[in-house]
Amino acid sequence: MSGSPARPRRVHSRLVIPGAVAFAAVAFAPSAHADDAAVLEELRRLRTELDAERAARAAERAALEKRLAAVEGSASPAAATSDEIASAVDRYLEEKTLFETAPPHLTIPGSGSLIDVSLILDVTFGTSTATDAGLASIALGDHDPHVRGANVRNEELVFSADVDPYFYGFLDLVYKLDEAGESAFELEEAYAVSTSLPYGLQAKVGQFFTEFGRTNPTHPHAWEFLDQPVILGRVFGADGWRGQGARMSWMVPGTCFPLTVLAGFQNARGETQAAFLGEEGEEVGDHVTGTRDVANLSDLAYHARIEASRDFGEGGCRGITTVLAGVSGGWGPNSTGPKGRTGVYGADLTVKWRPRATDAGWPFLHWMSEAVFRDYRADDQIQTVDDGLGGTIDVPVAARTYEDWGGYSQLVWGFCRPWSVGARIDYAASDGIYAGDHWRASGALTYYPSEFSRIRLQVQYDHVDGLGSASPGDRDGNFSVWLNFDFSLGKHGAHKF
Repeated sequence: MSGSPARPRRVHSRLVIPGAVAFAAVAFAPSAHADDAAVLEELRRLRTELDAERAARAAERAALEKRLAAVEGSASPAAATSDEIASAVDRYLEEKTLFETAPPHLTIPGSGSLIDVSLILDVTFGTSTATDAGLASIALGDHDPHVRGANVRNEELVFSADVDPYFYGFLDLVYKLDEAGESAFELEEAYAVSTSLPYGLQAKVGQFFTEFGRTNPTHPHAWEFLDQPVILGRVFGADGWRGQGARMSWMVPGTCFPLTVLAGFQNARGETQAAFLGEEGEEVGDHVTGTRDVANLSDLAYHARIEASRDFGEGGCRGITTVLAGVSGGWGPNSTGPKGRTGVYGADLTVKWRPRATDAGWPFLHWMSEAVFRDYRADDQIQTVDDGLGGTIDVPVAARTYEDWGGYSQLVWGFCRPWSVGARIDYAASDGIYAGDHWRASGALTYYPSEFSRIRLQVQYDHVDGLGSASPGDRDGNFSVWLNFDFSLGKHGAHKF
């Protein structure tokens, strides 16, 4: 009897164990199928990403090979061989793959944490038949050479970076030594521009050069000549037209050539707003500038510009010619009185030619012309003056309109890498702050040791009406010779054409 129970227990084991297995299979089958489905879906996603990456690599290689074929078709006998270029392409793709597959802690940080920093060093040596006092009436730009001997007037520290997918930031600080050798500092530009607005729109906010004409919005180290055009110095002052504000631009769609429209506003006060409220105590003809608060929107300075460009000869063999034309305007108050208003108007034309095959951009031919007119409507004033007897007397000054007009035209020929030669004619006529005419003829020979340095010899003749009588020891006509050195350290963004 003692052995009889063993058999039923064995039969029970044979039934229970398979039953438990069957039950577990049924119970967990949905979960297993779900896991398999998730794995299969992940595999499909990875396969799709891999195929897309391979297609992108193939497209990239095809584009590089297309560029290689174009280079081979126009390369000189000294150019690299196709095998050398193909090898370089392969190395580039291998390095790109290594970078993309690197662990996250070894990759380069996002764009928001990378800042491009550059230094612009500018030194000018030279002399003039004018005295240093006379040069103050000849060199109207704040960064122009103002004394005979050495001038260090435009040393720039530049920061720029992509802030995020939506904004790009730019900051430009300038240090200089003035005529007396004293150090001076100025915030030239500090702004952010949008990078992802729809419909061809772009916004800019901060402190920036007003986009009026071709030279005013450009930093001095990018000019073809080392001094500011005469008419811009007379109309906008020594520092050019810039200020704090905002502007919006729009690239017009559906045109047969790129067309851009922009408009904005800035504070109208300060030394960089000489055409408008400017600084207190300036003499404009018979009038004297005072102070004026910003009480409403009419006390701001407004600007607008329309420009269009087009390339010609892209399918020909005689080279490519790019033509850019623009018109600009500025409006705002002036500080001669409540009814004082100023309007500034300009038109510009730029033409640049280059052959289809170039040697690092050479040869080239670059012609640029710009005309500017300012209408300065001064208000009625009552001025308190010395009566010559130890007292004062109030003298009424009637409202009057003062005008400044003129322009410049320059031609630069890059005849052989790394040399260029240029000529510029300036003219300005005024009856306001600057009375009389100013003619200037300039010639420049420039040598570029590299894309980061420039050595420029500039010779010019200036004729300023009344300079001889206003500045003892000077005459109206004067010759000047300047040797300019320009160096760029660090990563600096390209300048607008």
